[in-house]
Amino acid sequence: MKTIEIAVAGIKRAGRWLQGAKRALEDKRWDDVVYCSQMAVEQATKSILISLAIDFPREHDISEVFAQLAQRKDLPKWFRDQVDSISNTIAELAELRGLAGYGFEKGINAEYFKDYAPEAYSKAEKTYKSCINLLKELFKVNITT
Repeated sequence: MKTIEIAVAGIKRAGRWLQGAKRALEDKRWDDVVYCSQMAVEQATKSILISLAIDFPREHDISEVFAQLAQRKDLPKWFRDQVDSISNTIAELAELRGLAGYGFEKGINAEYFKDYAPEAYSKAEKTYKSCINLLKELFKVNITT
């Protein structure tokens, strides 16, 4: 598989995670919203790094590697202007991922995430849209979600 094909497969997977987050939001499954939003952000941003042939650590928080994209003059300014915000979203959601997925072990239930869940989804949706638009612009790929 070519690098861009892998990136496109990754962004499509991110779209499915985002869809899961939206459905969880509709169902008021607050912890699932946060978990799925994190996965959408992780998949979308890793797709960008893959498309640019940038190695990244095999962990959930790739914010430091992603932040370096702000310095790349070969990327559109509109995207570089969003890199810091996206990097913050990556780190924020990665930090909450474990608690969203396994908080029950600490006595935390879904209600714990009630106030934050809509924000998590909004950040994930914005990140996903930025990443998919960048792939379309740079590689002229037709990505249907």
